[in-house]
Amino acid sequence: MSSSRLRCDRSVIALVFAIAVAGCSSGNSNSSQTSEQPSANFVELTATEGMPALPSLPLGKPANLSLLEPREQEVVAAANDRAADLRSTTVKFQIDQPRTEVSLRQLRHGFTFGFPIELKRFRDPEDLQWYTARMAEHFSLAVLESDAKWARVEPSEGVRDFGEADANVAWAEENGFSVKGHTLLWGLPMPLSGAALPKWAEEKFPSKDLNAEEKAELRRILKAFIQDSVAHFKGRLAYWDVTNETLQPLAQWFIDRLGPEIVEDAYTWAREMDPEVELVFNEWIVEVFTGFNSPTAADVRDRIMQLQSRDVPIAAIGQQGHFAPTLSFADPTRDISGRTNIAEYAEALDILAEAGLPIHITETNFIAPEEPELRAAQAEALMRLWWGHPSVDMVVFWGPWNKVAGRDEFNVGFWDNDRAITRHGEAVFNLLNEEWRTNLDVESDDDGQFEITAFYGDYVAYWTVDGVTYSVPFTVEKSADIDGIALITPPTATP
Repeated sequence: MSSSRLRCDRSVIALVFAIAVAGCSSGNSNSSQTSEQPSANFVELTATEGMPALPSLPLGKPANLSLLEPREQEVVAAANDRAADLRSTTVKFQIDQPRTEVSLRQLRHGFTFGFPIELKRFRDPEDLQWYTARMAEHFSLAVLESDAKWARVEPSEGVRDFGEADANVAWAEENGFSVKGHTLLWGLPMPLSGAALPKWAEEKFPSKDLNAEEKAELRRILKAFIQDSVAHFKGRLAYWDVTNETLQPLAQWFIDRLGPEIVEDAYTWAREMDPEVELVFNEWIVEVFTGFNSPTAADVRDRIMQLQSRDVPIAAIGQQGHFAPTLSFADPTRDISGRTNIAEYAEALDILAEAGLPIHITETNFIAPEEPELRAAQAEALMRLWWGHPSVDMVVFWGPWNKVAGRDEFNVGFWDNDRAITRHGEAVFNLLNEEWRTNLDVESDDDGQFEITAFYGDYVAYWTVDGVTYSVPFTVEKSADIDGIALITPPTATP
């Protein structure tokens, strides 16, 4: 969902229903009581016999938002007020059965919620099976955590191996997830990162002061990695994090050697190899992190607008969301009692939005504060802020399960090592699985009609006639001019 679509006038937002059925029909119902046929602007969905399989989702428990400061509570309340127009719409239904109860269950959000995948973290097949099922129940996007980074793909110069990344992409495709690549240009040297830069590259170009020949060689090597990576996955990825932390002072390895123009080059090289994939500028901001000299939201906005003025093909802003004092990453013994001020962070999001691009909340995990109830309040407040912000159209949870998160010492997951739901997990699931899902039982009127307010996303409708249950899937999304949905009960089969 693009930023421009989010900002369009409500009068021109209508419904398109993606139909996943074997055909549409206006055939006669098997009931003696049938309503009048719908107008031509209703999309007709013919049901099939059988009760749909429905996931059993944890409903969670709300957080205590009174733990937040008054100004933070005001910001969250304002986001809640905006969310109704952003994330839901009115849906009209016409069914050929008057006075019949129709059950509507939302299976997946239209808003993109994602998670990282790195298959080698799973040493027990049962763990992977459990994780796969939980991710499919809650999320729609899988992000290549580290297996597409340069050090992983090319541990020896000139020998690129996409095997591990390929396995992750294949797993995502098999389980119905779209995929995001991460990341093509990340200048964080070892030991701060063991995946951003190959050891051989650091040894080959140790000095910032490269001569013309050395610069040309490094550009050639980097271009080959970027273009081979994008070409290798062409048509299979929805997004690429082209750059990562290019404004972070500790991650300047490429810029120190090739100049700031290497950022533009990276996007150009990626676009040449795949004209369709969305290219993302991923960065953290000091309004979230503390402890390092990080860029502000204004710094990120200004840099992106500068790149836009030069026609650099950036499709979205990735805003890293590790909510913790930064130094806790390097030293788990450090105090993490502090937390991000929600009101200040809301202002930072508005500043980022001034660049006019969709915002992806990336690498999100809730590390601070340590106190579970306050952490749950922070997590719920941030979720409501994102849900109600017109520029935010993606949230990626970085480590939803402690056992494979690589951050188990911080208890970042929605589930702990033993698969029990954490307190902040309860707060998030209360939103994802209850408050922000449309699950209704509605009775049609004498004309077979009813109307609901529905969140955008994937659904299934089912109803029972003469002891037989019928069901049909559909999708509600922002798009073209359609009046509503007609639910068609198939005629009784002839013996």
